[in-house]
Amino acid sequence: MHVKWLTMGFASLMAFSAVAQAQDMEEFKTRMGTAAAATKVDMNEALRQYLEIRIQYAGPEVDYSLGRAYQRMNQCSEAQYYFTQVMVAYDLPETNPIYKRAVNAYDEIADCESWQKVMVECSVPVGGHAVIDGEQLSECWDRAYSFKDGEHVIELVDKDGKKIEKKVTTKSGEEQKTVAIAFPAKVKEVEKVVEIENVVFEKEKFHPALYWGLIAGGAAIVAVGGFMNGYAGEAKVSEQKFADLHAISTSEKNREYFAKRRDEAHDDVKARNIAMYSLIGVGSAAVVTGVALAIVSAVSDKEHIEKKDDGVKAYFSPTADGLALGLGMNF
Repeated sequence: MHVKWLTMGFASLMAFSAVAQAQDMEEFKTRMGTAAAATKVDMNEALRQYLEIRIQYAGPEVDYSLGRAYQRMNQCSEAQYYFTQVMVAYDLPETNPIYKRAVNAYDEIADCESWQKVMVECSVPVGGHAVIDGEQLSECWDRAYSFKDGEHVIELVDKDGKKIEKKVTTKSGEEQKTVAIAFPAKVKEVEKVVEIENVVFEKEKFHPALYWGLIAGGAAIVAVGGFMNGYAGEAKVSEQKFADLHAISTSEKNREYFAKRRDEAHDDVKARNIAMYSLIGVGSAAVVTGVALAIVSAVSDKEHIEKKDDGVKAYFSPTADGLALGLGMNF
């Protein structure tokens, strides 16, 4: 009975996924177009939109777009992963245009694991942005970029269009290095002390308990599926044992008995395999969804919530972005 319900649950999950991908294709096209337009002004925002689209509309078009976004942002491993998904996960023929583009794009970064890694520390001014090899970003990532051999240009642009740049040359096989870039600090003498009436907190797009719960729960379900694999193996041994006894038995009565036990063991193997694959499928889906929500939450803009706190004081001090409060609040 439990196996039946698990099988029905897994079938329902797959049916729901198919319906979700088939419906509202006009909305899908609109959202994909909006994300593509975002790549011209902020690759971080474009990546966030593609990841959100994938949660509802997983498919080769989205995975290829994610691969290209990561490739343009010099994130080697992630780009390779999504190009590989296009090539192996959707059974596309080799003549399919998206399949061909994924193969060509993968070939461009096939050896990117050997490219030199560079940590970029950039202080993006308020209202400004960064540009890395021509790709515009609202902020630099806090993980290494994989740069192919040659010269690369890192720029900062403030809200008035003023630019500063730094060039870095990379070579495959060299150790990781760090490059820092920031506008010169604007030093102003200010002695006035003010009171802060509001303290600002940041709220993520998704509560951590949601995506960590999905990841942990999915992993637990997959683990149970793994245990079911062991039980299926035991049933397979029983099936083989009764098959051997049936083959060597000379008594017709015994042969009928062993044949019956063999068939029962065979049905048991099938039932346990169905349960195993159902659990692994459901658990894997939960883990993938949890990881996607965590990434979306990480790259999404944070919601600022103000809380009054009378009596807290702060001071002005010079920073790279102008004046800032001593509690780290820019204005």
